Amino acid sequence: MARQGFTLVELLITLIIAAVVGAALLRMVVAQGRFMDQQEASRSARRVSRSGINRLVSDLRAVEASNGLQAAAAGGQDFTVRVPYAFGVVCSHGLPGVGITTVSLLPVDSAMYNAPGFSGFAWRNAAGVYTYPVAVPVIAAGTAANCQNAGPDSIHTLAAAGGAPAGQIVNLTGVALLPTPPRGSLVLLYRRVRYEFKASVAVPGQTGLWRTMVTTGQTEELAAPFAATARVNFFVLNNGTAQAAVPAPLANTRGLELVLNGLSERAPSGSAVAKSAPVTTSVFFENRPD
Repeated sequence: MARQGFTLVELLITLIIAAVVGAALLRMVVAQGRFMDQQEASRSARRVSRSGINRLVSDLRAVEASNGLQAAAAGGQDFTVRVPYAFGVVCSHGLPGVGITTVSLLPVDSAMYNAPGFSGFAWRNAAGVYTYPVAVPVIAAGTAANCQNAGPDSIHTLAAAGGAPAGQIVNLTGVALLPTPPRGSLVLLYRRVRYEFKASVAVPGQTGLWRTMVTTGQTEELAAPFAATARVNFFVLNNGTAQAAVPAPLANTRGLELVLNGLSERAPSGSAVAKSAPVTTSVFFENRPD
């Protein structure tokens, strides 16, 4: 009886067809894998930029316009700002040389208020200009009697209501103010925060964004890696275009342009360089005097 089966020629044809189909499927899988790797690298680069923006904007949006920017280095990769975290009004100030200022504060988030890094305070005069004493005062629980007055200018500190946080009274000791701030003058408490683009620890060989509390020296790397072009530019007075040069004087700065060009941590498949995500946004300081 004749046996059923296939010839060697048929086997070779089948193998050739399988090889062609397999090669096509392999190319499709490789192409799809590279595409997904490219997409993931792009998302990684954008994530770096967004991480830097979130923290920078959180700090910079409350910075006072005329003297909020304390220092800036050439190149736009190192700058220090005074970041307000509590606001209030002056209840009283001791005689010149005594240096005790009692302040009634508005309610503020307790975690934000109790975080370390208190660097000083500033008070606002009738012309709308904030004065920043150079010396750092000692901050402690205040004297409530200094805010009470039988006259029409009595200052009432807000109490807790319906679960909302209460205001508080604090004494700022060790700084004699001349001229003496009038009762009811606006006051802000601030922390000095330094931002730098410098060598990353999380991603060796790349650039990271660092945030340092100047008073305590506590530092942290917020995000990495960034391109070498990452920096800040400066909006000066009423100029709508940011400039790269550090303004002179710094008091003319009215906002910052954030150039946060993020990178992926590695080059995706099929590429020789890391993916980049060019991101630029601007933050303008509040309470402009002009």
